[in-house]
Amino acid sequence: MPIFKKEKKNKNKTVETNENPLQIINNCKIGEGTKIWNFVNIYGCEIGRDSMVGCFCEIQKGVKIGDRTRIQSHSFVCELVEIGSDCFIGHGVMFINDVYPPQPDPSMWKRTVIEDGVSIGSNATILPVRIGKGAVIGAGAVVTKDVPDGTVIAGNPASFMRFSSAGNKE
Repeated sequence: MPIFKKEKKNKNKTVETNENPLQIINNCKIGEGTKIWNFVNIYGCEIGRDSMVGCFCEIQKGVKIGDRTRIQSHSFVCELVEIGSDCFIGHGVMFINDVYPPQPDPSMWKRTVIEDGVSIGSNATILPVRIGKGAVIGAGAVVTKDVPDGTVIAGNPASFMRFSSAGNKE
């Protein structure tokens, strides 16, 4: 959501634009009601309705983010990541699409899927995995394996703690 309005001269006429010099937003589809804070670098991605992207975030091309999802400040969402609706991504969360040894060839990178209703705590590192619906990832966790629906995990490497009270497990 641009904050600044400025006049831009277009050949013989002046037009008003909503460009914000404190944001780099290129070729993105951004849903209605979504707020993008300053000092972001987002390009070639899709962000749903009523979502939020905090300051100092980078969201790369091909990323898809659902409706009502919050990406807090200082987070990095790389290519091949899909985040569902109603998710919370805490401050400083890092997604990784490349595993050891580093691959310069994007065809070797791997996909990450975050399903609906997931909450990821601050400073978590998410390797290429699937995180199931309603899962909770503790702050600082390093997620190296798929996470089933409705579970709570934490630690380095992340491990099962319990089932979430909001999860689908009975």
